[in-house]
Amino acid sequence: MELGLLIALFAALAPFALWALSLGGTLIYQPAQKKALLEREATSAKSGDSLSTLSKPFAGKEVQEFELVMASVVMGPSWIQIVIGGILSLFGGEINTFTKIVDWARREAKQRLREQVANKGFDDVINMRIETTVMSKIRGGKDKTTGVEILVYGTAIKY
Repeated sequence: MELGLLIALFAALAPFALWALSLGGTLIYQPAQKKALLEREATSAKSGDSLSTLSKPFAGKEVQEFELVMASVVMGPSWIQIVIGGILSLFGGEINTFTKIVDWARREAKQRLREQVANKGFDDVINMRIETTVMSKIRGGKDKTTGVEILVYGTAIKY
């Protein structure tokens, strides 16, 4: 009888535990990751931003070496953020919850590209482009967005 009561208790509390994990991820994990990204961006900013959408290198400098480089990140909202976004979508307009996630993903992908270029010894990236892909699944005849992939690519050059 005690085992049955324990199983029933676990079954009753399991959904709350999953929501608690989602809330913890939203309130603790994500801010910590965003803070780490800010620190990495600040470190990179000290040497100047190496990413550019220019199609040609800066005038007066001869390119010694070049290579196609790319970095990507896939991010998705937590359950809590999905619920908040769903409620906000009832009113229309910008859904800040999702805007923040996509912004974080773009910044993370660009920072990964900066770090990759620096580790390979290149000076700059020209002709940088950003591609966004929405990842979704179909459940019950409805299309559900599960995440977004941000791909950043360009031509790394060494002077």
